[in-house]
Amino acid sequence: MKINPHAFKAYDVRGIYPDDVNEEVAYRSGLAYANFMKDAKKIVVGSDYRHSSPALKKSLIEGLVDGGKDVTDIGEVPTPVLYFGIAHYGYDGGIEITASHNPGEYNGIKFQKEKAIPVYGENGIYDIRDAVINNELVKASEKGKIDSKEIVDEYIDYLASKIKLKRPLKIVIDPGNGACGLIPEKIFKKLGCEVETIFAEPDGDFPNHIADPYREENVQDLKKRVLGTKADLGIGFDGDGDRVGLIDKKGRIVSGEKQLMVLYRKVLEEFKGKIVMEVRTSKVVLDDIRANGGEPVMAVAGHAYVLDSVFKEGAVFGGETTGHIYFPKHYYDYDDGIFTALKLAEMAAEKENFEDYLDSLPTAFASKEYFVDCPDEKKAPRIKALSDYLRENKYEFLDIDGVRINFPNGWALARPSNTTAHIKCRMEGDTEEDLVDVKKKAKEIFSKFEIDIKED
Repeated sequence: MKINPHAFKAYDVRGIYPDDVNEEVAYRSGLAYANFMKDAKKIVVGSDYRHSSPALKKSLIEGLVDGGKDVTDIGEVPTPVLYFGIAHYGYDGGIEITASHNPGEYNGIKFQKEKAIPVYGENGIYDIRDAVINNELVKASEKGKIDSKEIVDEYIDYLASKIKLKRPLKIVIDPGNGACGLIPEKIFKKLGCEVETIFAEPDGDFPNHIADPYREENVQDLKKRVLGTKADLGIGFDGDGDRVGLIDKKGRIVSGEKQLMVLYRKVLEEFKGKIVMEVRTSKVVLDDIRANGGEPVMAVAGHAYVLDSVFKEGAVFGGETTGHIYFPKHYYDYDDGIFTALKLAEMAAEKENFEDYLDSLPTAFASKEYFVDCPDEKKAPRIKALSDYLRENKYEFLDIDGVRINFPNGWALARPSNTTAHIKCRMEGDTEEDLVDVKKKAKEIFSKFEIDIKED
């Protein structure tokens, strides 16, 4: 069977079912993971609610069992519950069947080691890929066993125990028919909040909107409900619950960078130290970290890379502008959108007027993130050609993840997506006029390498 190698991304397997991700890929991936995790014995497995997830999980578990691993199936759960299962109960590893925020025709596989540490490009996922593609797989002499466990209630109790709200809040939640369902509502109600959840029923067709709160079109219903009910906050989750979007009382989208500012400022009140950001991060944010007593560290974009930098740097906080956030001083070392939502609510409850506080945060003059279509096999060559051009022409740029060009009045970024067939671009200027100038310069440079940005 021919398997698409590009379905194996930098930190998960992701693609359209059944063309890229199917039962054979799932079975081989389970067996390859079992071979890779030689010393592991007990593995926990969960899945989201996509229509293809039950069949993929069944095949994955067969592969793990044939590889000699004992498997605990925790059912249909958001990814952070799977992570909690690994870290809280001390499993040797875990796997979630999910395609996160992608549309319903997609599915995928996320591999974790002990303590819910992700398996990604540099620490094993490409080894798993090669074993799957080449069918270089070894069955164990003795099969593993399968059991099941319900852990959602303990997860709910544990998260509620970690949060203290200074006042109860009125909250509207939108899980977008994704895997979170009513879990966030139950936690917030335990904390005394008045909660309404829209689009709560998990549905692999995502009938109301794609479960990605970082796209404005997906939070319109949430915004209307926040304004209509005069709620304090609106909280949207992505399909598997590891990222959160935020709407304030005035119905405004709180950007990923402003969420980060709210959160790391609170951390820096308790712990001075390094704050890990990634290459899409605004200069305004980096300056704000320094102003609040922290030391910014730049990492490659991607949750696994940010976490790796958190470990290596001994950081007190780490996060991506797209919502993967780490609280090493307050929680387990994994990205949990539900925990992040609780920490944001904690800050909203602490401030007398959270909207005024948000308005006081420094604002970047930045473009949206542009998604430029690019086949997977052409992403790396185009970025390399761009990098070579910049080097030959003496541009100042950072190349830890794509290229981030520094201009006298701003910067521009082009980086290959780790999950889709796109090159992602973003620009920032010191002023609105500078942003217009930087966009013009960047578009001219990028277009030389078939990275053609189109305005809507």
